Formats: sequence, C-alpha cells, structure tokens
Amino acid sequence: MNPLLVVDADHPIDWSVIRARGDDAASFLQGQLSCDLTTLASNPTVEGLLLSPAGDVITSLTCRRDDEGVDLVVRRESLTTTLGALRRFLLRTRCTFDVVAAPSGPYASAGEQVARGTPGPAEFARAVAAHSFGPDFVASHVSFTKGCFTGQELVGRLDARGGNVPYRLARLTGADEHHLDAVARSRGPQGDRALQGITTAVRHDAITALALVHRTLLESGDTTIEDVQVEVLHGGGATSL
Repeated sequence: MNPLLVVDADHPIDWSVIRARGDDAASFLQGQLSCDLTTLASNPTVEGLLLSPAGDVITSLTCRRDDEGVDLVVRRESLTTTLGALRRFLLRTRCTFDVVAAPSGPYASAGEQVARGTPGPAEFARAVAAHSFGPDFVASHVSFTKGCFTGQELVGRLDARGGNVPYRLARLTGADEHHLDAVARSRGPQGDRALQGITTAVRHDAITALALVHRTLLESGDTTIEDVQVEVLHGGGATSL
C-alpha cells in the first residue's frame, strides 16, 4: 500500500507575493484572473483564481492593490506554476513580475486549511473546474460581470447549467488515512481516469482530510460512510467558507 502524506495540524504553510508592476499590470491581470480587480478601489483585497484556457483551476490568489501595481499572494508550492501560466500570455505587455516572501497568508497551518475547507495546491493539482470546490467558493472567487478572462467560457457555461460537475470537494474524518482514501475512491471512475481521493490530510485526535469525491458517493445523502464522516464543502447543504 502506497504511503499517504499526513502532517500534524500545526504544520506551517509558506506564502509568496508576486508583485506585478508596469503600466499594463492591472489590465493584464484583469484579463487573466477570475476576480474583478476594479473592486480593489474600495476593498483591501479580492480573492480570485487563475484558470487554464480549458477552465481548470491552476491556483487561487489573494489580490492586493499597491501604489505601484498589484500584489498576488499565493502558496509557495504554487509559485512556479502560477508564474509560468501568467507569463504564457505576457506578450508585448508592459508588466513585470518579481517575487518576495509573504509574512502571512489566508491561513497559517495545514490544520487551519483543512478546518476551513480551503482548497490548496494538492487539490488544484487534480485539474478540475472551479465548481468542483462548491458554489460558495465560486461565488467568492469568480466575477461573472467583469468581462472576459482566461477560462471564462467553461466556468460561465458550468454556472449557467447549475454547476453540475463529476467531482466535489469534501472533508473526511476517521481513524485511518488509508480507510479515508479508500472511501473517497470507492465510487466513480477507476484506474488512470480516477481523480478522486484524499489530498490534504492532518493528524490531531483523528485524521481529517480534504478530498475530491465523485458525485455518486454523495447521492445517498449519508453523512457517515463506513465509519467515515463526510462533509461536502462550500455549498449544497454543507459547511461554507
């Protein structure tokens, strides 16, 4: 049986700041991120997503206005992928990026991340649509009125059709990480096509993990499956942000 990574609840999370600077920085990011950066005129931060052209989530970001441009706070593990995706479209654009360490981020530890049910690098690595993380998550990270942005077509189409996706983010709690993973994987595609399984797991009195689960696992409406507590996150009768 392959080992599953389980960390202590107080395992620290590191953050980085991508500093976007230049005359075109704000307009470039407005066309790349899912959030409306014009709201920074009246709000200190706005939460957004960087999506692939196919509409899959690459990462989430906290955007902050700066007198010289826009700061993007991201998980350090996601830094290289995020910069690569942004620079892919950085053609004939007066925008540069430099990186500095962030003293803090939206959450400080893996335990806090799991308690809040916030998806991170391990969840985004499954390459799923934003609606997989729940309607409340989409509502807080995506603007449907700002105009065009990379990945908009799919996320907009999914939202218009009720956000019906094959996978959903859930929080699972039980005594053993292998049993949690087995429950998460028990329904849905198998083999190379399977995306379900636990992603971020922490150890406290029990094992609590974020997981992607197939929608067929949730059809019964049961909150306990084979002695594992299952909570669908961010909408649909579940805990919210």
